[in-house]
Amino acid sequence: MNKKFYYGYVVALVCFIIAFFYVGLAVNTGSLYVVPVTNFYGFTRAEFSIVFSIIYIITIFANLAFVKLYRTLGIRKIVILGAFFCASAFFVYYNSTKLMHFYLGAFLHGLGYTYTNMLVFSLLINSWFTENRGTILGLISAGTGFGGSVMSPVIGHIIAAYGFKQSYLLTFIILIILIIPIALFVKENPNEHYESFNEEGTCNKRKTTGQVLKEKRVILGLIAIFLMAFLIAPWLNVLPSHLMDRGFDEIFASQVLGGVLFIMGMAKISVGAVYDKIGIRAAIGICLVSFVISSILLLIVNSKTVAWLFAVLFGISLSALSVLLPLFTSALAGDEYLSDIIGIASALVSAGISLGTPVINYAYDLTGSNNMALIIFTMLGILNMVLTFISLRKQEIRETDMI
Repeated sequence: MNKKFYYGYVVALVCFIIAFFYVGLAVNTGSLYVVPVTNFYGFTRAEFSIVFSIIYIITIFANLAFVKLYRTLGIRKIVILGAFFCASAFFVYYNSTKLMHFYLGAFLHGLGYTYTNMLVFSLLINSWFTENRGTILGLISAGTGFGGSVMSPVIGHIIAAYGFKQSYLLTFIILIILIIPIALFVKENPNEHYESFNEEGTCNKRKTTGQVLKEKRVILGLIAIFLMAFLIAPWLNVLPSHLMDRGFDEIFASQVLGGVLFIMGMAKISVGAVYDKIGIRAAIGICLVSFVISSILLLIVNSKTVAWLFAVLFGISLSALSVLLPLFTSALAGDEYLSDIIGIASALVSAGISLGTPVINYAYDLTGSNNMALIIFTMLGILNMVLTFISLRKQEIRETDMI
């Protein structure tokens, strides 16, 4: 095994550890603080929940700024900066006594969440590996779910036994002592380079980001990415209440939600492996078809069997927004242009998720149920499949023309 290939595995392990602790600990445990913080300070839950809105709004703008930062600082400094922002956020949370303090922490948290996540992991893995990218990205992405499943009960116990302030402080210490030093091992493959040669053997001029974004397949693909986020992810927030509206009790609803998250973690690895063996068309097709069928099942759910079948298919569909996002983006634009548009693709995901949830809730307020939203989202899901496969078909035609 040569040195380059060996260090690629070191980078992959570093990404997994960061995903496990950063997202698993610093992001997935956020809901555990709502009740203790609001009860202690007397904030309303709506006031405190703005923290989560700020985090995701910041990710939109931070993703859009990624390309410029990447070209200026390089990937290692971005990861270290992201880890520092996140650690700083928890230090601010620890010292917060007013809502504005928590909102400031959320601003830092959003920056950290953007720059220590799949956005940078995908570039690193793309840099070091030409084979098994899907499987490796799937394992790293699954680390976020595994980290959440391990750290959530730990943080819950600490909050119950010692208080939320001590939990904030402990998280800050872990991120400072563990994540930032580990981030120092991050680096891109120094031997990576992309060159395009014409028939005469001379090197072609590299396209600008603007030129890439004007290509029809990229435009269609980015629209499909937005629709994936808009249509799929928001149902995670609506699922428990929808099941209770259908007559299931709160305990069963929470069990189904947990099942969805478990299947999602396993599916990230599986669809990544499918990508490596068959390609992006099959991998993303599985996810999008699973979403359409799961939305139909959610519309007609009337038994526990149907609910669990929904959980399996919906959990699979969520993989389209994590491990397959950079792989689909790379398929659209080419590996050499991934760093140019991955920030835009990630920003569209954040925008889609931010918009989808209020649209569903508004439809519920108008009609008294989620049925109309499910019907419309199912139809849009079919449209999304068509757009996705058209964009991939256009990419295949382009590659054929270049041969």
